[in-house]
Amino acid sequence: MRKAIIALALAAATIAPVSAHPHVFIDLSLSFEFDGERCLGFWQEWSFDPVFSAQIRYDFALPDAGPLSRAQQDELYEGAFINLRRYGFYTLLRRGDKRTSPKAVTRFGAELRGDRVVYRFYLPLDESYSGGFNVAIFDTTYYSAIRYVGEPRFTQAREGGAAPRFAVQADRRFPVYYNPQAGAQDMTTYTKPGPGILTVYPDEIAVRF
Repeated sequence: MRKAIIALALAAATIAPVSAHPHVFIDLSLSFEFDGERCLGFWQEWSFDPVFSAQIRYDFALPDAGPLSRAQQDELYEGAFINLRRYGFYTLLRRGDKRTSPKAVTRFGAELRGDRVVYRFYLPLDESYSGGFNVAIFDTTYYSAIRYVGEPRFTQAREGGAAPRFAVQADRRFPVYYNPQAGAQDMTTYTKPGPGILTVYPDEIAVRF
C-alpha cells in the first residue's frame, strides 16, 4: 500500500526519483510555553514543501483545500507521523553535555495551507529543564532538511519570572554525521565519522533567562 511507503519515516520516496539527501524540506516554527521561569514545553509547527505535500495528499486521499477532519488527522498521525518516534521526532534536547530525544509528543494536529501540508504538535518538558536548555530540530538521517522560520515565540502561563532569551547558534562540541549520497530508502543514523560520511553542527536554540 502507498501508505506503508510514508510510514517508513515521513516517506520512502518523493514524486521525482532522487539519489542524494535530503528529499523532504520542512519550514519550522517554535512556540515555547512558560510557567514563571519553568518551561512547560513547546509547540512545533512543520510546513512541508509543495512536492512532498502533494505526495501526502495523494497517499492519504486528502482534499486539495479546506479543513481536515479529525479522522483524517488521526490517519496521518498513525500512517505518516508516529513512526518518527524512532528518530526522536527530529528533536535534539540538550542540558550541559547530555543530548537526548523525546520518546513521545502530544496534541498532534494537521491542516492544509495552500499547497502545503502542516503538522503541529506539542513536546511537554519536566522540571529538569527549568534552568535553561538547548534544542535543535534536525533530522539525523539527513532525509529531511529543516529550516527555522521566524523568531522563537513564547507565552507565559502566569505572572512572574523574567522573559526568556533565545539565541540560535551551533555548538561544535555536538556534531551530527550523515551520508549525503544515501539512496531514497536509507534512513540510517550515524554516530561516528567514516568513509563518505560528513559532519554537520546543527543550529541549536539556547533557552535562557
